[in-house]
Amino acid sequence: MTDTSLQLNIWKFYLFKVFEGFVLYYSIDKILMESRGLSVTDMVQVEIVFAVFLLIFEIPSGAISDRWSRKYVLAINVVFFMLNTFLWAIAQDISLFMIGAFAASISSALKSGTDTSFLYDTLLELSKEETYEKTLGNAIFYESIAAIVAGIAGAMIADYYGLAAPFWLTLIFSFIAVLLALSLREPEIQRTTEEMTYWEHIVSTGRFLWRHPFIYHLIFLTVILGATLNLADEYGQLYFVRVGIPIFVFGYLAAVGNGIEAISAKFSHKLKGYSRGKIYTFLIFVSGGGFVLTGALKSPFGAVFIFLPLLAYYVSFPLISSDLHREFSSGQRATGESFISLLKMTVYIPVALGFGLIADRVSVFSAYITVGAFVGLYLIIFVLVSFRKIGHIETIES
Repeated sequence: MTDTSLQLNIWKFYLFKVFEGFVLYYSIDKILMESRGLSVTDMVQVEIVFAVFLLIFEIPSGAISDRWSRKYVLAINVVFFMLNTFLWAIAQDISLFMIGAFAASISSALKSGTDTSFLYDTLLELSKEETYEKTLGNAIFYESIAAIVAGIAGAMIADYYGLAAPFWLTLIFSFIAVLLALSLREPEIQRTTEEMTYWEHIVSTGRFLWRHPFIYHLIFLTVILGATLNLADEYGQLYFVRVGIPIFVFGYLAAVGNGIEAISAKFSHKLKGYSRGKIYTFLIFVSGGGFVLTGALKSPFGAVFIFLPLLAYYVSFPLISSDLHREFSSGQRATGESFISLLKMTVYIPVALGFGLIADRVSVFSAYITVGAFVGLYLIIFVLVSFRKIGHIETIES
């Protein structure tokens, strides 16, 4: 009976990811902001509000997930996402966009590490943890397919009914995601509620990371790929406008990005048998090259290369996530991932600020080239310093 209910967890989790990811406005949200008077720098400021409060909430929320209930945390995460969606739908100036970003930061903090930890512990209880990369890839695949449909439909709805319409319709799908989260069965994990206090739990997880320095290189890899991916994902719309691509096409371009995400995550597990160091080196090169080519070409053809950072990140994500979860204990998974997200936002804030300033004062194209140069610098560091440490992790696993 237990196995049956846990097996249902997998399909309920897939459905949760589908409805949570069915966001109709992702392909036009920056266009809505621009239509309501926000500059690129204003948009970055909204992102900075999100990032700063995410820094504040990230680790405490991870500890709540580890010590309380992951399914309830997932449900509350969607509730705060719905608040963000509502506020952006009615916003007429930067103030409500910032308040919405505050709600989004709570949502993201609650989700960060909770969903992957829930999935890993479900598989661990089923003695199927070796299928984690494949199962996570499947979840991302289904979520991305839903996002493809949502992106295309959202752009069409915006074109016919106005830019705010996709926001209102998204609330329906998010509410269904809340109900699905509440229907999940909580897997048994080793909680620390009786062993130590809330803050002791956080400190203990931090000490664990500090005492395993070879993990730093793996963490910094996902931080760089993830932080720069956010720029390609969030501000691609501005590039599309600058090179003359019409708005109704944005949904199809979002579909291409989600398709790359879906296929990359779906088949990432097939790379398990290859050298992690070589795979990660190649993917860093692909990501940096994508930014440089996008900025240099300054044309609709350049939009093709804006998707390379997405390819790099989503091929690497299931592999890196698996490597990290093998190192974390059951009761520290979400908190450990929260530390990683904290570092990701710490890197993202100055990079995003620089991107916005260069985009406003020079051009969006120059901003993309600058980010590519930043990733290229990290590639050199990775090859000279991190490559050997990543190989060390592979040796331990084998």
